[in-house]
Amino acid sequence: MAKKSPEDLLKSQVEASGAAASKTLDGFQKLAALNMQTARAALEESTEQINALLNARDAKTLAELATSFARLSPDKFAAYANAVYAISKETGSELGSMVEEQIAESNAQLAAAIESLAKNAPQGSSGAVDFITQSMNAAREAYDQMQAAARQFTAQAGAAGKSKKG
Repeated sequence: MAKKSPEDLLKSQVEASGAAASKTLDGFQKLAALNMQTARAALEESTEQINALLNARDAKTLAELATSFARLSPDKFAAYANAVYAISKETGSELGSMVEEQIAESNAQLAAAIESLAKNAPQGSSGAVDFITQSMNAAREAYDQMQAAARQFTAQAGAAGKSKKG
């Protein structure tokens, strides 16, 4: 791995931040589009309902229409909630992947720095270098286990959510 200068590291961090901001904005745009679509559908439905109420010929029909229109549609709410969940999950997954890539790159840079330190360390300091290397490996393993547990939890939560829908 080529040694990166501080300017290169800063540039890569700025690029990563820009990419994360872009993904976040994409998610917000999708939510805004969903909300506009939902508002448009609700407005169209309200117009149809008002026309139906205005065309009612007697009080009984008017009362029945008003009562039926007052009920919320659980199917429409569930469809909206599922769409919001899907957008959130997609955006979160993309951001999570970006973070994982950044962490992997940082780990590789740290490993390269420790390897360089080990090569240039004065004699008699091999114990300290070994300790640093072992600590880094233990931290990486702990992080990997935490990531695996988080993925498993997310998968189980998604499966539990799907089973409640059915």
